[in-house]
Amino acid sequence: MLISGSGETTVKAGQFVKRGWLAKVIGFLAWSFVFAVIYSQSPLYTSNQNSKFLHGLARAGFGYLSNDWLANTVDPLPIFGGLVFITARVFPTGTPFYLYYALLMGVYLIAILGIMNVVFNISRDKTHKLIFLTLFLVLHSAALRFLLSSVAGVADPFLLEGGVAGQRLLGQVFQPGTFGVFLVLSIYIFLRKQPYLSLASLAVAVYFHSVYLLPGAFLVLAYMWMTFREQRSVIQALKLGVIGLILVSPTLIYTNSIFSPSSSYLIFRVNEILVHFRNPHHADLSAWWDWMAAIKVLIVMVALLIIRRTRLFPIIGIVALGSVLLTTIQLITGSNWLALIYPWRASIVLVPLSSSVVLAYMVTKLVDASRVRSLKYARWTGIASFILLTGLMIAGLARFQLETTRLQDDNSRPMMDFIRDHKSPADTYLVPTEMEEFRLATGAPILITFKSVPYLDTDVLEWYDRVRKARNFYRDRVEEVNCDLLRQFQEMYAVTHVVLDEDLLLLSCPQLGLELFRDEHYAVYRIEIE
Repeated sequence: MLISGSGETTVKAGQFVKRGWLAKVIGFLAWSFVFAVIYSQSPLYTSNQNSKFLHGLARAGFGYLSNDWLANTVDPLPIFGGLVFITARVFPTGTPFYLYYALLMGVYLIAILGIMNVVFNISRDKTHKLIFLTLFLVLHSAALRFLLSSVAGVADPFLLEGGVAGQRLLGQVFQPGTFGVFLVLSIYIFLRKQPYLSLASLAVAVYFHSVYLLPGAFLVLAYMWMTFREQRSVIQALKLGVIGLILVSPTLIYTNSIFSPSSSYLIFRVNEILVHFRNPHHADLSAWWDWMAAIKVLIVMVALLIIRRTRLFPIIGIVALGSVLLTTIQLITGSNWLALIYPWRASIVLVPLSSSVVLAYMVTKLVDASRVRSLKYARWTGIASFILLTGLMIAGLARFQLETTRLQDDNSRPMMDFIRDHKSPADTYLVPTEMEEFRLATGAPILITFKSVPYLDTDVLEWYDRVRKARNFYRDRVEEVNCDLLRQFQEMYAVTHVVLDEDLLLLSCPQLGLELFRDEHYAVYRIEIE
């Protein structure tokens, strides 16, 4: 088929199709880049990356981490670990991790825009879409988080786009949880009436992090209900559920094998440790419920009121209902097992989606009530959006640079740089339990840190024992230190070196051998037992 214009050019229709897809790809990449810069990432390796990247980096030959105890425990997230392994082997600097996150942000962006277009038709004119997109990016900007935390004094800077209990879909670092954006994409695809493709998107999120099994189950139940209601077919609804179960079954089987208890007493003890010692900020409702959590619940309720006559309502409604019911049961029973499957985890999808609903509703009302669609206003809207987005990008870049500088200027950096350059394969270090970044900053094996925890119940008990012993050594005052613990660390765990923090710089123990490093903040000794 040929399409003729003025008679001077004749172009095949297929070329338009190719150019159309190329334009969409370029647009996706461009807006992913803009979003990533505005949202801003933390430099490698920060926060949860020190735990989630460990297995993959160890297998990739990063330093001597293959000798680390934790790196040799079961990898709970093998797909993500495999991605880290392959990336680190090909790109030792890890630069593609920034790109991966930018692409995931792009997936999140097109999914939200798609959902809002289905519900509010925000693409009916360019001005409408541009206003929503600009305000959406403001809502997710590093600049807004700075204003909320530093200016307004809000403890949770992710107030309008994060879930409850310190859990969120996005965040400042690339990690397995960020693949939860495929849950949002699943909702969009389902609203486009492609239910089986939506299940495939949901499965991607589950494969990268098993914590999405429960939110995924809530979504599948919502899809089944909508299928039954719209098609009046129990068979079709059940078929959807069975296919969803089949798709996630590999993760379900693998996760069940990891968490299969060694004994009833052991799993009871481990769950108690994880809920009340390691993860109260995530798993203990009394520790995380506050006015900020209440605001997030209110946002979801307002969104439900707004979309009550749309196809999105049963999806958000059923997911929210499932979360509330299981949360209520956990609160009544005090079940540690139920707390550890995080029935409130679905809030990481509900809150940002609901905030977007409220925003899209307000923008729609504003556009409909004004003359903003006129050419004059459209021009000024475009200019204002460009200026605002440029400012947000500058703020995002500034935040990344400031955090990079902060990490480089950290008091522990000279000590860790020294160990990175002088470590050997036989070394294992005793470090303060809160020094979570030590492994990936130095590539050296350590005894233990508090934040990085294994998953098998027997390994969790081993981790807990190591943490308690390490904390018994790192006392606030020198005279309280039990020097004999150094002998135990060497004999039981083959620890060869110890890092002394500021509180212990004056420590004098017979087991402290050759001093390898010292500044005003840290000292490093070889442990020598006569």
